[in-house]
Amino acid sequence: MTIGEHLEDLRWRVVRSLVALVLACVVCIWPAKYLFAIIARPVILVMQRHNQPVTFLQTSPVEVLLIYIKVVLISGMLLASPYILNQLWGFVAAGLYKHERRWVTRLVPWSAGLFLGGAAFMYVFVLAVSLNFLVGLSEWVPLPSVRPTAIDNILLGEHRPAMPTTLPTALPHLPSVPILAADPPNPEPGAMWVNQAEGKLKVVSGDKVVSLQMRDDDKRSLVETHFKIGDYLWFFLVMTLAFGLAFQTPLVVLFLVWSDIVPLAVLQSYRKVVILIIVFVSGVITPPDLLSNVMLSIPMVLLFELGMVLARRFEPARAADRDVASEN
Repeated sequence: MTIGEHLEDLRWRVVRSLVALVLACVVCIWPAKYLFAIIARPVILVMQRHNQPVTFLQTSPVEVLLIYIKVVLISGMLLASPYILNQLWGFVAAGLYKHERRWVTRLVPWSAGLFLGGAAFMYVFVLAVSLNFLVGLSEWVPLPSVRPTAIDNILLGEHRPAMPTTLPTALPHLPSVPILAADPPNPEPGAMWVNQAEGKLKVVSGDKVVSLQMRDDDKRSLVETHFKIGDYLWFFLVMTLAFGLAFQTPLVVLFLVWSDIVPLAVLQSYRKVVILIIVFVSGVITPPDLLSNVMLSIPMVLLFELGMVLARRFEPARAADRDVASEN
């Protein structure tokens, strides 16, 4: 095709991709709230574990609306990504040789699968661990017990109430609140209990249940964690992208070897250097805790070794393709 025909082909492929994206976003408008509930599940579990507020913080009147639009766009892009990638691949394939198209056709599905596998690995194994470390770090500094001195009372204009000098002859009877592992099935109006699993004090008010998040009085921290909804979504997207791209390691190795940019023997001889680079890169793209770094470094090292095994196995087929290309 001429340059004008290539540009015309690109224009129609972009138009079709945009139409597919808009239709996919329309489909995702209703289920987007359930998708965000799935995204928020790890942080809710971690916050319950540390008896912190399980809700997100909104600092702008339109922040929730913007986040909802972002979730719709992200889910729409994921839904339309197979068609968009197919259009992109159709444009690129016009400039490749037949044997090159065959190899790329084989690798593209593996690339998508590895990206999804990296995202799933991050969501299932890494996200909760990282959040648990980061939230637990905020509890490292305990809340100090501050008692005003006489000078403080004078400067601040505060006066401590008079305390009795003797104890009463009989202490008043203190009401007891039942501590339950789960909410009772049919509580009566006015009933009160402590849900030990959720760490909440709950009261039935009319036909509704109101609750109050409780904290250990002797373990209160100076900093209380309350994530902004936009910051957490950005953190989730960065982690997903980082792990999805990191799991492309075997395909990167195959590309470097098959394109003769880096011979396989060089990768094998510099294996220790590559592992050191992997550990460094893992430390950059993961939160600053050792466990998250290890949980990404180990899969990347294993995928690097897998890439070298695949490159060694398919080297005869690659050599045959080079011979065919040279003859043509």
